[in-house]
Amino acid sequence: MCIALLVGFYCLFKVLNSDIIYDGVKIDEFDVSNMTTKEAIKLLKDKREKIRKRNIKLIYNGKEYSYSLEDLGVEFLYEDAVSRAYGIGRKGSIINRLLEIMEVKLNGKEVDLQLSINKDKILKIVEYISDDIYVEARDAKFHFNNGQIHIEDEVVGKSVDKEELINRIAKNIKEDGINNIDTIEIPVKSTIPKISKDLLSRINGVIGEFSTSFKGSTKNRIENIRLSANAIKGKMLLPGESVSFNETVGPVRREYGYKEANVIIGGKYTSGIGGGVCQTSTTLYNALLLAGVTILERSPHSIPPAYVNLGHDAAVAENLMDLKFRNDFDYPIYINTEIKNNRIYVYIYGDVSERDYTVRIKSEITEVIKAKEEIIVDEKLNPGVKVMVQEGRNGYRVKTYRYIIKNGIIIDKELISNDYYRERNYIYRVGKLQ
Repeated sequence: MCIALLVGFYCLFKVLNSDIIYDGVKIDEFDVSNMTTKEAIKLLKDKREKIRKRNIKLIYNGKEYSYSLEDLGVEFLYEDAVSRAYGIGRKGSIINRLLEIMEVKLNGKEVDLQLSINKDKILKIVEYISDDIYVEARDAKFHFNNGQIHIEDEVVGKSVDKEELINRIAKNIKEDGINNIDTIEIPVKSTIPKISKDLLSRINGVIGEFSTSFKGSTKNRIENIRLSANAIKGKMLLPGESVSFNETVGPVRREYGYKEANVIIGGKYTSGIGGGVCQTSTTLYNALLLAGVTILERSPHSIPPAYVNLGHDAAVAENLMDLKFRNDFDYPIYINTEIKNNRIYVYIYGDVSERDYTVRIKSEITEVIKAKEEIIVDEKLNPGVKVMVQEGRNGYRVKTYRYIIKNGIIIDKELISNDYYRERNYIYRVGKLQ
């Protein structure tokens, strides 16, 4: 009896103090019963390390990137799993330990082999893929040469959603399981360019044009017209865009090549930098009116210019007067200019297929304000002698209309301006009569 008891105690002691994993324990599907921790670790490595050589495929639009789990920084936590397996039946009271040992032997118990992912390695791979796939979005380009239009296709931008790709890789490895690894679709976002070839293709012809003559102008004035015409040449307005003539042309200064020529200041001609620029703005204004472009701001001259009808001019002056307009069409418009044969030409290009009508601009003089005479008696002059001090001119009130004509019939009449050109009195010095 005593011997049997001693044998029992010995067996119990041996079981409780065993240095092997208890019977019935598995790590994943691998039986590690009665193994030392070193033996269990070796078994797991023999079974799992080859899995780290398996490739995961990342695909997008025919491109394929293949990386092993090892490349992605996957590490199996062998020691942790074996430690948890070894710890089964080794906690609590002797009775609880024995009960757990017996339970595991009868019914078995499985410990999961967990893994870790090196996010820095994944991020490095994702950055490489992102750089390889990336395409910068580029608007379609409009080229105009000698009246010929050529349009380059737009480029749709491509960029990898890096955060989402990292999440997909981690989810595939950790949640879907290493045995289910197959392919991962690379999430790519598209950036649609603002300007497409289809949009620019709607610029297909002239929808408004106008010209004025500068014959007889000085070389300086012609140069100012040329410079300002070149500044607006090639300007494009997308639907809804607005433009300022002054901002487009920029400062009219000597350092930018502008010359001294006659300008209108305070109702009279005087020498100043940039004389002639207003002829460019006026020519542009009339072309815009004929094209049907919305005018936001425009001012008449104080003196009616000779190169255009009353009510058709558009004066500009830095920080004082501007010509502003907006493209309210659903297609872009393009401005082209030419200087030839003593004339400046402005052409507005747009969608001629939308133009089943013609436009006419006409002004009506509603009032002529006769210039008066002012007499200054000058005792230094001989009696009855009359000398002009200031040449006068009549004033005018003018209304300007835009007519829309379809099939020879006026279908719309719009008042576009109501201008007043101030009169200027004649002033004479007259010798005092005896």
